Amino acid sequence: MKKLFTFFGVLFLCTSICTAGINPVLEPIPADDFTMLKSLEGKWAGTLERTNGSSDSFNVEYSITSNGSALMEESFTGGIEMLTIFNLQNDELLLTHYCGLKNRPVSRLESSKDGVFEFTTDAELSNLSLAKDMFVTSWKIDTMPEDPNQAYYEYTVSGPKGVAFTATCNLTRVN
Repeated sequence: MKKLFTFFGVLFLCTSICTAGINPVLEPIPADDFTMLKSLEGKWAGTLERTNGSSDSFNVEYSITSNGSALMEESFTGGIEMLTIFNLQNDELLLTHYCGLKNRPVSRLESSKDGVFEFTTDAELSNLSLAKDMFVTSWKIDTMPEDPNQAYYEYTVSGPKGVAFTATCNLTRVN
């Protein structure tokens, strides 16, 4: 009998929490994540350091577009322009990258905590294969909420021979 009361007590508590709009799993709410990413709006600059020993200046501009439904990232490094779109679709935060490697990886938000966002490329959705293609397989962006003029940017490029390099950059807001 005691187990039955405990079961119904837990069931009642869970039902009360869920109907009150509280997320019992404490997972981040994607709309809040997207709002935090939008705080990057503006121009940023830094030096992109790659694990293969190369480095270049890295200029990034973020703008909110499409009636607030997308965050556009335009980046320029090593003479190459690239475009990345972040958007919230069906309660999922996605990143679509139009790459200098002439492909289009689509990544899903894997985790976000304290302004740090980690995305992983969905190879099938992107129509890419590590067996034959080289592409960006992951991103990490730290919005550094404690200092709105600093951000951290990291991505990894992988291909048939494994990880080609990881690139990192400490960005400073320039406008």
